[in-house]
Amino acid sequence: MDGVDANTEIHQYMDLDYLLRLLETRSYYVKQKQEFPDKHESRLPLKAMFSLQSVELRSYKGKTTDIAESLERRRKFTESGRMFTACWTERRGEGALMWKNFTTKIGGCIKSTINNFVASFANDDYDICCGRMSYTGIYAGQDFVESLFTKDKAFEEEKEIRYYFTPKKDISNSKGISIPILPDVMIDEIILSPYIESKAQDILKQIISEKYDINVTSSKIELKL
Repeated sequence: MDGVDANTEIHQYMDLDYLLRLLETRSYYVKQKQEFPDKHESRLPLKAMFSLQSVELRSYKGKTTDIAESLERRRKFTESGRMFTACWTERRGEGALMWKNFTTKIGGCIKSTINNFVASFANDDYDICCGRMSYTGIYAGQDFVESLFTKDKAFEEEKEIRYYFTPKKDISNSKGISIPILPDVMIDEIILSPYIESKAQDILKQIISEKYDINVTSSKIELKL
């Protein structure tokens, strides 16, 4: 959290069925990183993680040390794929590409703050690690914790704030976790996708705002549908 203000406004784009499940069940679903459809998240960047070694004669002791360090590094990166991961953005204002990349036509965006997101959890069954993503790219020899908050420069428009959840009980076989939440604490506002037809938006705004007492607005992006 170094250099990150806990009151920073953050957004998360999601499909409407996911959003309605969050509101109705009062729970926030978090996937393992390896379950993400984005291959840049779900697959290990092996070529970047391990530099090529020149063929040369080394002492047996030194070679054993290199192999042990490499195996330990590989183990950590493999385990990082099983980490429960939530991705938000601190990008202010909507982005058409964000809507297109992270939602289907029927989608919504929830607005919160770093502080309110964490404060909304109704139990303390998880240790939470939060940080701002760096877009310098993973490279061989990089500190493991630093690598958890590193992506390629091509993704810097995401301006991502990332959370990792570590369960205090062993649930390593689970591909995802549902964490009880207080929606009115987590959500300051819901923005409906510009890809939703305007009359349907009006109906959705009325239903969601009346049932869950949450402010719902239409996207400010104008599209010719």
